[in-house]
Amino acid sequence: MRATTALVTPTLALVLVAGAAAPARADQCGKPDLVDMVPPDGATGVPLNATLGAHYTAAAEYLGEDVVLERLPSGAQTVLPATWDPTEQLLSVTPPAPLDAGAQVVIHWPALRGLNAAAPGVGGDAKFTVGSTADVASPTFAGVVGLSWDLERVTDDCLDDLVERFVFDIRLGAASDDGGTSGLTLMLFQTMGPQVMMMPTPIPARAWPQTSDSPVRAQVRLAKDAAVGEICFAGIVRDTAGHLSASNNAEACVQTTAPPFFNGCSVAASDARASAIPAALALLALLGRRRRAT
Repeated sequence: MRATTALVTPTLALVLVAGAAAPARADQCGKPDLVDMVPPDGATGVPLNATLGAHYTAAAEYLGEDVVLERLPSGAQTVLPATWDPTEQLLSVTPPAPLDAGAQVVIHWPALRGLNAAAPGVGGDAKFTVGSTADVASPTFAGVVGLSWDLERVTDDCLDDLVERFVFDIRLGAASDDGGTSGLTLMLFQTMGPQVMMMPTPIPARAWPQTSDSPVRAQVRLAKDAAVGEICFAGIVRDTAGHLSASNNAEACVQTTAPPFFNGCSVAASDARASAIPAALALLALLGRRRRAT
């Protein structure tokens, strides 16, 4: 069964939000593999001042493995100091000097160890071409523009048993940046649900989907205890220079029911609650940046 709802679009006032939400719980039993890279392999026009990043699964643990920047065609390599953000499952590096305009570069992301396994996972390489300018402007993002849901039953490798998860298909509005969409990171937040308290709950950040599909889509999987009832999502994007898209009130909601279920009902967020969303998302993103800087 599926339920869908339209975008919530009234103009909302910013409010002061204090505190921070706990990160979304993730399955930490599995392979500690690389998920995606920012910028991705094959990217062009990468800003001169770009911070490079790679997302890993929740099972990964960073223990100081080398991140290597290789310059082509010389093959000269530099090991860069890396920062690990467990909230975003993000390993990031900032070259000590701006990248050379027009240069071809390969970033070698390491295979990381697992929290519950000694064997390393899978790393990855991204070859990209540097552009001619720095990223100086904040990205724009129309936000989450639609949402549908379904239920999946899969075998959980950790439990060796069949489990049920809710799968949310999230439709994303248009995004743009002076550094290109290949440098954007999508930061989604669950803004309503049985485990969402005073602040939106962050979903592990991921690279902006590099697809020709319109609208662009992302998927979020949640356990039943976090996904039954009125479920809402909102989001922002961040570019490789750390700029955030302007907060907006774009939020999409659905009404889910636990199996066995009947048709759900679409719902819209109330103005009183939704007015806190723009400030909350910006605050959470800024707190994340502050944690990575320390």
